[in-house]
Amino acid sequence: MVGVLFLIGWKFLLAPQRAGNMREIKTEIQISSDPDKVWGILTDLPGWANWNPIVNKIEGDLEVGAILSITMSDAKGNDGKSYRSVITAMDEEKRFTFIGTMMAKFIFSVERIIELENSQKGTLFTQREIYTGLMASIFWKKLNEYALPMLNSMNKALKDKAES
Repeated sequence: MVGVLFLIGWKFLLAPQRAGNMREIKTEIQISSDPDKVWGILTDLPGWANWNPIVNKIEGDLEVGAILSITMSDAKGNDGKSYRSVITAMDEEKRFTFIGTMMAKFIFSVERIIELENSQKGTLFTQREIYTGLMASIFWKKLNEYALPMLNSMNKALKDKAES
C-alpha cells in the first residue's frame, strides 16, 4: 500500500497541476480602516484569541520559513484541531501566505493567502484557501460547506475589531 501511495505521489509531483486536484475558496470584506491598522491586528498573533472566532491560539514568528502552530476553535469555543503551517510569503502590510499539509503535499495541502489592498473606503481584506493534492476533490464538499462560513466569520470579526 505504501508503495502504491509513493508511486501515485511521484506521478502527482511530476505532472503539471491539474484543475481537478485544486480547489479554491475566496472571501472578501471591505474594512473602514487603514491597511496599517488591519495589518497590526493580523500580525499580533497572540491577540487573535481575543477577536478571531475560528482560532483559539496561533504562535510563531512572522517570517518566511517560520512555523506557525495553530489551534482552531470548535463550535463551543473550546480548543479544536491543531496543526502546523509554514509561512511561504510575507509582504509587509500587504500579504502573507502559509501552507499546511496532511501527511504529504501530494496527498492534501491547504495554502492560506491573506491580502490587504488599500481602497477608497479603507482596506479590502481578502482571504483565499487553495486546496491541492489527491484528497482535495474528495474533501471538497465538506471544505466548501464549512470553510467558507468560517472564513466569513473571521472577516466579520476582523472588520469589527479594526473599525472599533
